[in-house]
Amino acid sequence: MAEVSLNASIRSNLVSLQSTSKLLETTTQRLATGKKVASAVDNPTNYFAAQNYNDRADGLSARLDGMSESVQQISAADNGITNIKGFLSQMKGVVNDALSNTDADERRSLGEQFNELIIQINTMAADSSYGGINLIQGNASKTVEFNEKIGESTLKVQGFNLSAGSDSELQTNGEIGASGVTGGDGTAYALSFDLDGGDIIGVKSYGKDNTAASGHEVDWGGTDYQADLADVVEQIETMETTLKTQSSKLANNLAIITQRQDFTNEAINVLTEGADNLTLADLNEEGANLLALQTSSSLGVQSLSLASQQSQNVLRIIQ
Repeated sequence: MAEVSLNASIRSNLVSLQSTSKLLETTTQRLATGKKVASAVDNPTNYFAAQNYNDRADGLSARLDGMSESVQQISAADNGITNIKGFLSQMKGVVNDALSNTDADERRSLGEQFNELIIQINTMAADSSYGGINLIQGNASKTVEFNEKIGESTLKVQGFNLSAGSDSELQTNGEIGASGVTGGDGTAYALSFDLDGGDIIGVKSYGKDNTAASGHEVDWGGTDYQADLADVVEQIETMETTLKTQSSKLANNLAIITQRQDFTNEAINVLTEGADNLTLADLNEEGANLLALQTSSSLGVQSLSLASQQSQNVLRIIQ
């Protein structure tokens, strides 16, 4: 079949309409998706740069979950520490009551209350876990990741071990730190503060069965009770001081993590905004383009019609 020949005017208008139609399609697509760069075909440089920014933002967003969990773990530990401080204060009050009491049986009764407080501290420490991590019992540690690449930027949150147990469970090489608590096999509970570095602080318990069979036990009903109980008060105060120091460390870690949370959220916003700047379309501009292209298309159709009428005039002359 022979090719149909078009005059110059019709061909020019037809090419113009085809160009306008293509631009209309592009503009409509941008308005529908909101993007001026939807694939690498549109603009390879902007597309891959935006993809890199979005990947980093996604990686940082995933780190936020880990930071939030760490904040909760530290908060759980802090809650336990706060209440344990209250128990230690009660323990000091019980010992002071015993120091001012001359009745041996009443002192022994106070000693039993003292041991109960030790057990309560132990159970509270055990209950201060979150998400399987307990920062105040078991010397657990948690590494918090901040960067999207693992190991690039981290913080190690180191816990400690506050527990109660028998003599054999508490001793390390036969002694507990500077308090000088040593002895043989014991059955009564004593309080132990075991730091990650190996230092141990202990508080002697009341000696059950009116004895002090273990170096961890004090006979509250004995004749030397005043010197022994004064030593227990000193041990409690040492534990309070150490607990305060460890609490301060956890609080400092919490401040670092929350600061990094704020920084990470801001970084995600910056990266996302940068990616959007490279790929998102200006809807106001595209709307104006659509209106202009629709007008241009209408004018093109009219021009094509006029060009066609010229050919028809030639046909009339021939007729």
